[in-house]
Amino acid sequence: MAAIRELAVQCLLQKAGTVPFPVLLEQAYAKIPQSAHFSQEKTFLMALCYGVLRKGGLLKQILLPFCKKKPDPKMENCLLLALYELFFLEKEEHAAVNEYVALCKKLAGQQKAHAVNAVLHAVLVQKETIKAQLEEWQKLIRTKFASNRIPAKKERRKLHLLADLPELFTRELNPAFSQLLAEESFYAPVPSFRINLQNPPVALPLHAIPLTPGIFFIENPQINFDKTQNFYSRQGVASALAAEKIADFIQEKRSAASNAPLWDMCCGRGGKSLALLEKNIHVALVTEPNETRLTEFLKECSRLGLPEPAAVQGLAEEGILKSNIRKFQFILLDSPCSTSGTIARNPEVKYRITEERLSEILNTQEKLLALAHEHLQENGCLFYCTCSVFDCENKGQIKKFLVSAPGMECLHQEYIIPSALNPMLKGHDILYFAVLRKINI
Repeated sequence: MAAIRELAVQCLLQKAGTVPFPVLLEQAYAKIPQSAHFSQEKTFLMALCYGVLRKGGLLKQILLPFCKKKPDPKMENCLLLALYELFFLEKEEHAAVNEYVALCKKLAGQQKAHAVNAVLHAVLVQKETIKAQLEEWQKLIRTKFASNRIPAKKERRKLHLLADLPELFTRELNPAFSQLLAEESFYAPVPSFRINLQNPPVALPLHAIPLTPGIFFIENPQINFDKTQNFYSRQGVASALAAEKIADFIQEKRSAASNAPLWDMCCGRGGKSLALLEKNIHVALVTEPNETRLTEFLKECSRLGLPEPAAVQGLAEEGILKSNIRKFQFILLDSPCSTSGTIARNPEVKYRITEERLSEILNTQEKLLALAHEHLQENGCLFYCTCSVFDCENKGQIKKFLVSAPGMECLHQEYIIPSALNPMLKGHDILYFAVLRKINI
């Protein structure tokens, strides 16, 4: 497994880069020789990478007393991977230490390898004490703050260090989520699915746990379904719930508006639009700059037997003009964001979000909101979503928008938190959802 451990170090060294981590893993899988052990080695690589990404804060706290100065990235990742194997995978001590000492020698030189060897042996001398400390730290992460008390910054930083969240999170995060995000960052989400109500199954699959009539999840992540069947789709719980809320809001009008056109401005792979189409909402136009994602969306429409909306690559004005509809009764803006609310599914996001990147995102959101305002009919509604838990992208952004956009009012805003509905849904995305209306002025 030496080659797998080296691939894990290489992936973790790139965690803060621009390439999505799942893509990095796919590139690493391609370097594993095809053999009878390929599946086992692939699983081991994924376990190592996501284990360190999710538990990096705890592992760094273990290292602190044993490192006089911060180790360089190659040495640090060798140490973190070794500690993860020793404390969370319970690998045989001698073999794990020797593997990472040899790997550090190869990647960073003999001197760094000696240092790794010394640190790991010092850790092993105190292994039982460290195990007890790990339990205390994990208990602290799970300890809820009183509902009527906002934690002080010092308390939040302590939690966030254990979850390896940067200072940016402590400053921008909605304070109510300080403990929630720290705890959920350690969980991998269980698989969740949306039922195609246009073609519902006779019965739910074995082991399915229903959340709503249109959403279920599976506790066992090994369960796999045949994607050729057209009565379900894989979709995150928060995203599926947001689509249900949008559909309910539109259908509650009980008027001609319930069949009025909706524009999905940033459809991505189109999960929300597909869910709306399944509920007989008239999705007239979807726009998305990524051509591959648009193609995937149209293929899903075909698989599920749904009408295909007009699909346009990009958000340029000339693209919108290709549609026969210039103004929309309903607009869905699932905006580009920091993705800070997806930290369990994408644990590397905590290393990728920077001050500069957040500033660019806020600027993009402002432009998209202004474009939505321009193309919204009077008395029309704008549904604004992000998978972020930063106030500046959510309530703060809406507050600025209402000042800059005459005649807009906020009817509703909330955070959709799946684990609040069922504790088995820890680790699912946290999503901000707002409904705004353009009134006559």
